This record gives sequence, structure tokens and C-alpha cells, in this order.
Amino acid sequence: MITDDQHPEMEIRAFFEHDLELTVTRIPVSVLRSADFLVDGDGAGYVLEVKARSDDKESIAALRAGEVVAGAESLGWARWASDGVRSARQQFASSNPPHDRLWILCFVVKRSFATDAVFDQIIGTLYGVRLVAYSDSDEGSTTRGRNCLHVVPGAFERWPEIDAAIVAGSGAITLCANECGDRLAQLYSSCLCNFFAERGGPITPSDLELTKGFWSVSDRSLDRSDQSAVERYLPEKYKTSRVFILDIKGHYASAVVPDNRHPLRP
Repeated sequence: MITDDQHPEMEIRAFFEHDLELTVTRIPVSVLRSADFLVDGDGAGYVLEVKARSDDKESIAALRAGEVVAGAESLGWARWASDGVRSARQQFASSNPPHDRLWILCFVVKRSFATDAVFDQIIGTLYGVRLVAYSDSDEGSTTRGRNCLHVVPGAFERWPEIDAAIVAGSGAITLCANECGDRLAQLYSSCLCNFFAERGGPITPSDLELTKGFWSVSDRSLDRSDQSAVERYLPEKYKTSRVFILDIKGHYASAVVPDNRHPLRP
């Protein structure tokens, strides 16, 4: 069970030990950067690396001082999440060179605000998601917005060795499968995947297209570093007028509100 009051590594360890009933062993610290845990009891097992996204100290200090904390978070691909995946790939390689275990990256969101935006950032980073705006072929038709996969090379596409990622926080947990990897069948037969399959998951790009209405840049030979090339490709694929790739941010403002229903006693 994922809670909000534990250390991120301990939350993930407890999930694998208690919810999945597997054996978790801490990987000893070495000169080389290593992953966090080995998990046994299910096939060849897993290697886990835990990354946390927490509140910055300045924001927490401001909240405790009674100030309003405001800011913005991008919706979709985020550099911090991409850097975390790249770092994890190096840690997996140093901890399990044969790659005979599944490499599972675990993101734990430990935020007091903008939690949903950070969840979107992680999933958007894994699958290269951006928000696009478009309208129907008729002039004057309503402009619509839609999430689109693979607008930029996602972290899973760039590092296919990472087999899946767990995203957890605020009492929620989900599994994101890497359809670019070559151990997808091994992942799907694992008890980890079965656990999420019984709860409506895991998340995959194909499922996001089929059930959530996501668009997708399926032509991987397209130069996606050229945004205009993507904006020419999507209208042709989806039979719409011009498409714009948007850089949307979610804005937030938070403050601690005293609960006057329970006044402090002298």
C-alpha cells in the first residue's frame, strides 16, 4: 500500500513485499552508482530504481510561514523526468549487466501541490506526449485539444532497455509498460503486470490510443526535432486542418488554511 508518510524507497519496498508478496533485497552501495533493490520470487526477478519528485525546501518554508506558494508545471514531457530515466538506465546497467531481470523504474511523487501535473509530466516523458490543437476541415469550426503520443522521442523509446515504470503518489499507483522493449512478453507474464491488469492497467501507448483518444506520431522516420514536420504530418494522418503543438502549463496556488473547527486549547 502506497502512503504519503513514508520514505519513497520504503514505500516501493513495502509494495513489492506486502502487495506482491515478493522478496526484496537492498543492493549494497558500491563505487559505481547502483540501483536500489533486487526482487525475487517471480521468474527471473526485477531490479528496482526509485526516483522521488518532492517539494522544494523554499516552497515548504513559505507554506509554513503562511505565505501563498504559486507556480506552473508543464503538462507533458519534462526534462527532469527524462534526466531521471537516463540516470536510472546507467544504474540498472551497473547493477544487472546481463539484463536477465526486468528493469523497473519507480517514480514516487511526494508533492503538496501540482501532484496531477507531475503525474502527467512523468507519463508524458515516458511516451513523448504533447498537447496539440486542431480544428475540423471546415473553416470556422471549433478548435479542439488532444494529447498526442511520440511527438518527441519518449524516454522509453530512447532507452528501450528499461522495461516498465511505476508511478506512485497521493494514494495512487500505476504501471507504464515499455512497448519499445524486447522483454514485453516477460513483463506481461509477471505477477507485477497481473496485479495491475486486475485493476485496469497497465498503461500502454496502444491502450491510450484505443481507450483515451490519444493521437500518435506512428512514423518514427519523421524528424521529430523539426516541430513543423510534425505539424504537417498530423493533419494528413487525422484528416484535419492545421495542427499546432502547444506548450501548456498547469498553474497552481497553495496556502495552509487554519482549521477553525478545532481550535487549540490553552
